[in-house]
Amino acid sequence: MSLLSFQKVLTDLIASPQLCLQMRTDPTVILSRYELTARERSRLQTVVHQPGMSVSCTLYRVNRITPIYTMLPYTCFLLGHSLVPLAEEFWGISNKSDLQFKREITVFGEFLLQKIEKGGLQNPYLREIVAMELAINELNFLPREALLDTPASELALHPLIRLVPFDHPPEALLTALANMQQPDMSESKGDYLLMIDHREEEISFSTLPRKNEAVAV
Repeated sequence: MSLLSFQKVLTDLIASPQLCLQMRTDPTVILSRYELTARERSRLQTVVHQPGMSVSCTLYRVNRITPIYTMLPYTCFLLGHSLVPLAEEFWGISNKSDLQFKREITVFGEFLLQKIEKGGLQNPYLREIVAMELAINELNFLPREALLDTPASELALHPLIRLVPFDHPPEALLTALANMQQPDMSESKGDYLLMIDHREEEISFSTLPRKNEAVAV
């Protein structure tokens, strides 16, 4: 049991630079949370001051931010300088990561959507972009080849299609983001659906406006 507790302390410290700082200033409070031998307590108090611990914390944070920055690019662009503080807030809440891309993206996206719902994030385009990029990543992780033979149903979408509600014209919004420009569509609100289709090798997008016609993005 003691060895498992020792390993648990190390992983908790690596996942939390704040915990490392607390450990350096008041180790007794931190170590009292775990079942440890006197030797393990002594070793941990030494380890936490070594340069390698700071390197391990940095690598852990890099491994967690990489899927977010890589696979939620438009979301990260809209967040701008608030990305890192939000990521740190998220890591403080969700510190049990398995470092798997799919789960990390999904949980972080849901974290952002909850903050948007509660009024904690005010960007007018963020909700629809987060929802879109979560849908894209969900499709990317599906077994596409196996699902292609799924029979069509008049009552349900194909499992390789997602519909994402948009408050702004998707074509103009996504064009601005693709050009790394902050959108300015305060006068262009409406009811739209973005259809994301992964039945072909490349994902395609179509905008479904209030009219019944689909306009390719």
